[in-house]
Amino acid sequence: MRFLKPHSRTCQAAIQVSRALMVVALLPLSLPLWAQHHATEAFDPAVIQKQIAYLASDELKGRDSGEPGNEKAAQFIAQEFAHAGLKPLGTSHQRDAKASMDGSGYYQPFAFMAGHEVGKGCVLEADYRGDSETHHYQMGKDFQPVGVSGGGKAQGQVLYIGYGIHAPQAGHDDYANTEVKGRIVMLLAGSPDQNPHGPLAEYGDIRRKAADARDRGAAAVLVILPKETATVAPRRFEYFGDSDAGIPAFRITRDLAGSILRPVDRQEALERWEGAAGMPGFKPMETSTKVRLVADVKKVEKVTANVVGLIEGSNPTLKSEVVVIGGHLDHLGMGSPYSLARSDAPAVHHGADDNASGAEGVMALARYFGHGAVRPKRSLVLMCFSGEELGLYGSSYYVKHPIVPLEQTVAMLNMDMIGRLRDDKLIVIGGSSAKEWPDLLESVNKTAGFKLADKEDGPSFGGSDHESFENKGIPVLFFFTGGHPDYHTPTDTADKINAPGEAKVLRMVAECAQRIADNPARPTYQKPAVTTPSASIGFRVYFGSIPDYAAMVEGVQLTGVREGSPADKAGLKAGDIIVKFGDRVVKNVQDYTFALQDHKPGDKVEIVIKRGDQTLTLTATLAARRE
Repeated sequence: MRFLKPHSRTCQAAIQVSRALMVVALLPLSLPLWAQHHATEAFDPAVIQKQIAYLASDELKGRDSGEPGNEKAAQFIAQEFAHAGLKPLGTSHQRDAKASMDGSGYYQPFAFMAGHEVGKGCVLEADYRGDSETHHYQMGKDFQPVGVSGGGKAQGQVLYIGYGIHAPQAGHDDYANTEVKGRIVMLLAGSPDQNPHGPLAEYGDIRRKAADARDRGAAAVLVILPKETATVAPRRFEYFGDSDAGIPAFRITRDLAGSILRPVDRQEALERWEGAAGMPGFKPMETSTKVRLVADVKKVEKVTANVVGLIEGSNPTLKSEVVVIGGHLDHLGMGSPYSLARSDAPAVHHGADDNASGAEGVMALARYFGHGAVRPKRSLVLMCFSGEELGLYGSSYYVKHPIVPLEQTVAMLNMDMIGRLRDDKLIVIGGSSAKEWPDLLESVNKTAGFKLADKEDGPSFGGSDHESFENKGIPVLFFFTGGHPDYHTPTDTADKINAPGEAKVLRMVAECAQRIADNPARPTYQKPAVTTPSASIGFRVYFGSIPDYAAMVEGVQLTGVREGSPADKAGLKAGDIIVKFGDRVVKNVQDYTFALQDHKPGDKVEIVIKRGDQTLTLTATLAARRE
């Protein structure tokens, strides 16, 4: 489950989100006699526990998207769909992202950028004034590509630019009145005060610095190690992620940096120029050193797959419409930047609750409806998504490439982290996304005796796969048993699952799905109330765009915009690709984040977008975020 994106993923975020949720005190449902008997079999706690234990086992190694454990989990789910009699909607070719959805199997494979890979062909050479010899340096000892490095070659004179911070809005600009085009920019890591809470802290990120250098025409970036850092060795997960800065960027030792600044008495030269950086009146220094470098860095593309099956409806007219029931099958593998484990050591992140519990929920509902005595009138599409932890990749891919047309999809029910029921309380998110949902839930409550709390659902509420559907105007309900300290750590294990509690949750999901599927009228989507979300760290403005984190494009493609937001008023639409925001070139989501951080409420900003074959320039007035 992804509570926030793209920078903050904490259990506390789940608690904060819960203020906008509907809390249900769960009591046994009153089902028809045939359903009571069948539910006992389909929702058997022993089966639930056993299947979650397999999905969360060491054998599957955390089910990381694109990895063998994830593939095994998808195969297991596909087998369960087959046993339940679901009609396959995908392909049998699990690893072929170009395969036709011909109904030969249950897989919907898709490609995604999984990170970067550093080859053995990296080179760094320097020519110093007065020295006829070219000096060759060793990767892993003297230099190392940083995680944001692009691939390619560069050569040129080295320009020492201090901290390389371009933040005129914060009163600091190391690039002021300085031409860097074609130069190799050398800069210090971090910010002048080295204070993580200081006024310039948010501008010390190397990705931002490399993007600033790129936008000003620099050929490459050399980053000087801080004093306390003894090695250039790559950090764990440093090459994780789907984007880079677009130019080569190397981390170099302080000894090498001193040589570039002054070949003799290197340490004294570095400390002198390091002390000058960030001081009033600092000016960049053009060195006499020329550098040639090669960054042997390549993007790594992998393939993963959603699992999709159909239970055909019984009504000749309504069966062409579908209710989607889903949950994601992936987790964090052996760890990732999103892990909250205290140790950086590789460890299986079992993901029993997040989200083996939801994947098992989909399988249990496949058993319940697949072998049920009475089929729903509308058809049911049961789906387990991959890539959710990376940014809702699987559900985003599905809504862009739907196997059943979205206009025939009447609702989406999502299950993410439903295995830790405590005090018989269940959280249901999305209760305002359809006009009929309050009456539906009240009706269920009359039969089952739930205690329903007030709800305030905001746009794209909940941080899970239902968001992809809600963004397309499809009503959603998201079932969730709450956060806990094991979230995104190796301790989210199967022994902590409350299997009888999950069985109770599944009875509720089944009841809601049955009623939605059997109702002659389809639910009426309601747009969430227009609000400006509470401020995130480093963000002062509200724009109202909804980025598509899975889009493999240069720029930031939008999956939609919030009604009444600055983006909406400016004329942006779903499918637009933002390539420039104000003065900043936008090549990826990180560039876009920095562009938003550059501005304040009330700023009028020109935004360059690609819309099909057109390149358009729109103007937006940014709003303030609600504190």
